[in-house]
Amino acid sequence: MRNPSLWMATSEWLEQPVLRGDVTVEAVVIGAGITGLTTARLLLEHGLTVAVVESGRVCSGVTALTTAKITALQSTIYSDLTETWGRDVAAAYAGANLEGLEMIRRRVVDESISCDFAPAPATTYATSTRGARRIEAEARAAKDAGLAVTLTTESDLPYQIELSVRLEDQARFHPRRFCVGLLAGILHDGGIVFEHTRALDIDRATGTVVTDRGSIRSDIIVVASHVPFVHTGLFTSRMSASRSYAVAFRPAEVEVQGMHIGVEEPIRSVRATGDGYVIVGGESHPVGESRDTEARYRTLESWARDHFGVDQIDYRWSAQDYRSADGLPFVGALGSSGRVFFASGFAKWGMANGTIAAAIMTDLALGRQNPWAEVFDSRRLGLRHGMTRLIRGNARTLNNYLTKRWRRSGLPETDDLGRGQGAVVETGGGKAAVFRDEDGELHAVSAVCTHLGCQVVFNPAERTWDCPCHGSRYGVDGAVVHGPAVDDLSTVEIRSPGRSPAGN
Repeated sequence: MRNPSLWMATSEWLEQPVLRGDVTVEAVVIGAGITGLTTARLLLEHGLTVAVVESGRVCSGVTALTTAKITALQSTIYSDLTETWGRDVAAAYAGANLEGLEMIRRRVVDESISCDFAPAPATTYATSTRGARRIEAEARAAKDAGLAVTLTTESDLPYQIELSVRLEDQARFHPRRFCVGLLAGILHDGGIVFEHTRALDIDRATGTVVTDRGSIRSDIIVVASHVPFVHTGLFTSRMSASRSYAVAFRPAEVEVQGMHIGVEEPIRSVRATGDGYVIVGGESHPVGESRDTEARYRTLESWARDHFGVDQIDYRWSAQDYRSADGLPFVGALGSSGRVFFASGFAKWGMANGTIAAAIMTDLALGRQNPWAEVFDSRRLGLRHGMTRLIRGNARTLNNYLTKRWRRSGLPETDDLGRGQGAVVETGGGKAAVFRDEDGELHAVSAVCTHLGCQVVFNPAERTWDCPCHGSRYGVDGAVVHGPAVDDLSTVEIRSPGRSPAGN
């Protein structure tokens, strides 16, 4: 990873084996972030034999790239949910997230997990009179949803605010250290975890997860890979993918104690850590729709220097998140087999949401009732609640497929690429996704995403090929970095018109 997060740089890595051959267990969990690891812990605590498979390293995906706020107060979510779904759904969402927070709190205390867990207030704030009206509306909706919020003009931010809605006794923590604690508990309870093992397909009839290193047969299958990699339910078409950015630095004095997010553009998220860092996040955009992703980092760094007076930025990283068209996460059955479950669409609030999702999926898998299962039900249609967003997202996909993929004119050629640059180029015989490394060597792969055939674009900040349609991402060598794609981009030989093959 070109830009590892603060969390990745300041936590230990407990290496786990790769899968070798075939395994049979009672439950298999795909994905080793907070949702997958929590689900594995819960299933083990109910006496099942459990295996976890992770395509990379444990907790090296979205959980390790979050700003790690554990809170039920999430920007203006209650205004949105009340308007689209009504007060009852907003109240259920609030209750589920409060329980997710409590689940994390209990496990940290009961198992003495050292992860810098600390209570902290959460605020959604405005810096303008117009924004303050949104804050007032969010406070009313949050109160109606059962949250003990207050309105205040006071803040520990180093700049003036107009008004904020505040919820006490929320929490912040170090997400990777928490996941290391979850991993230790899984191994202690007899679970097995396989790293560098990519799930490729699910045979629902036989309960088999097919991976690139063998197969795992199981009665229960949980897909906690951030986004489903199988096409059942067309969930990738019912969600939109976005990227956002964060920087971490050490100011001379850390005055910030709360966890804050603004409502005006550009949105800024601010929180401190227990060891003296301040994290600033923002600059969100749809995947593949920002050509100069390096500029996103520069903008955040400049803002941090202006508002916190720091000279050095210690860490910078970006994350990818999915939001459902109707505003609620999907948690529940994947298909009709009764043995496959999944969770996705946490819309940047995956700590509490992902944890309660683990509880919901565990209960469903064991045939038990769960008070929040209906609200998050993955089988809901919800079309009227998110039709505009659904149409807009799928129009982008159609536009990519019909225009970008088949366009030939106006493309650069390989000789136009400088060191460290990448682009979809005209090669004489077609198109290829080409990157020129710092040594001048060219790396050429197919420009067509292996998920559903859209054309990828180059992400210069992370040096990846990103698919604007459903968020799949690949390294410059074509290897899958992020699903829903499971197959790598194929290597291609490139020839520019009238030139010898690149590299000769």
